[in-house]
Amino acid sequence: MGLISANKVCFNDVFFQYPKNEKYALEGVNLSIEEGDFLAVMGENGAGKTTFCKLINGIIPHLTVGKLRGSVTVDGLNTKDVTVPQLALKTGIVLDDPEVQLFTSTVRHEAAFGPENLCLPKDEIEKRIGFALNAVGLAQKGFENRQLSTLSGGEKQRLSIAAALAMKSKILVLDEPLSRLDPQGARDVLNTLKEINEKFHITIIIASGNTSLMAEYAGKVCILKNGKIIAHDEAKNIFSNNPFLEENGIEPCYLNNNPYSLFIENCSMLSTPSSVINISNFSYSYQNGIDIENINFSINENDFTALIGDNGCGKTTLLKNISGLLKPSKGDIFIYGKNTKKLSVSEISREIGFVMQNPQNQLFSDTVFDEIAFALKNMRLSKSEIKRRAEEALEITDLKDASAFPHSMSRADQTKTILACVIAMGVKIILLDEADIGNDYKGNLKIMSTLKKLQSKGYTIIFVTHNMFLTSFADRLIKMERKGIVFDGRAN
Repeated sequence: MGLISANKVCFNDVFFQYPKNEKYALEGVNLSIEEGDFLAVMGENGAGKTTFCKLINGIIPHLTVGKLRGSVTVDGLNTKDVTVPQLALKTGIVLDDPEVQLFTSTVRHEAAFGPENLCLPKDEIEKRIGFALNAVGLAQKGFENRQLSTLSGGEKQRLSIAAALAMKSKILVLDEPLSRLDPQGARDVLNTLKEINEKFHITIIIASGNTSLMAEYAGKVCILKNGKIIAHDEAKNIFSNNPFLEENGIEPCYLNNNPYSLFIENCSMLSTPSSVINISNFSYSYQNGIDIENINFSINENDFTALIGDNGCGKTTLLKNISGLLKPSKGDIFIYGKNTKKLSVSEISREIGFVMQNPQNQLFSDTVFDEIAFALKNMRLSKSEIKRRAEEALEITDLKDASAFPHSMSRADQTKTILACVIAMGVKIILLDEADIGNDYKGNLKIMSTLKKLQSKGYTIIFVTHNMFLTSFADRLIKMERKGIVFDGRAN
């Protein structure tokens, strides 16, 4: 095959097929990634991006079974012939779900884990911890000793990136590392990646659906579709063709350096007359001393509200308090005029449906219909009433196959299944916590289309997101910080 240059990744006629799957996840992939490249790997869900990433550090074929043909070489080593720990010395990886990569007790311990296992000198370990946590914005006073269980989803994602950076590998592979980060956090991480790419010639390979940021930071782009490479070119050439991007399930490219500017201009503060949710002087305190306080706003009937804010500002905590999973430390939350402090979770669930970040955590039945019917059966409704409600919910959410196995569905359809469940319960207020995570462009459009349809039928919707494109579907935008609401206006 000839001499392989240092720190180069080569896919040589690669085919990979997962067990019990008739289609190839990757099919006939040939690609060379040069030392110092900053490569964005893009494509709709199911295109093969995660498989591509896992092949580079040997998770496939050593830890994930399947049929592999062809070869992947990393720094001259065939990944079939070396172990995952051996490859880890050359290739760091950040997976799309930080929960599966974090397993120590504190932020500092997580950043130190890799360097400690390399048996590095103590002063070198300290340098790496400081570099990594500073790079992802987690080095502020008190954060190093935070328990992992107290971190937000975005903060966990930052930490998983820091753990990879601390290893100082010459190749860094990141699978959707930006999906849980706020706009500024995503830009901070990319600035760090760009800096180490240029300063130390680190090869960066990043799978991402964030078109605008990839257009700004990536040097080259590889587009996957149905497991095949359909484009590999300079970023400027790929992102200048919006019809091509949209045709292949990728969000068109619209560069905007200020992610909030579209909404702050020409917006007037909203008055809140009669409301279905009223939040008054809300505060919530965690045992670690992190406080969210001075939150005041009302949600009117039939509002479609996007809730944004930096990672860790309390968005998820607020939704959990509204839904009754947590109770305010101070202040009050009223649902249809009733104080949530005096209501049980089951009573609140009759008024509010909550779609959490990972829909798989809310799915446990064998079919979509059984999923929808589960809570209705517990309400002791008749079979005919359960059937009527389920069919109505399926129609509203445009779910075609009631017999489908929920865990085998796309992420967007899993979210729509949870929506169907809460619709069938008869609630008229729906909360969604970053339901766009893990979805591609088309999947997010499906969810937003469903939510707009629900709004047209009188539903009230609050959704948390870091995707500024999706906030354009809302009628109202609220930006919160830990110490209060900093913006409340009409989304333009």
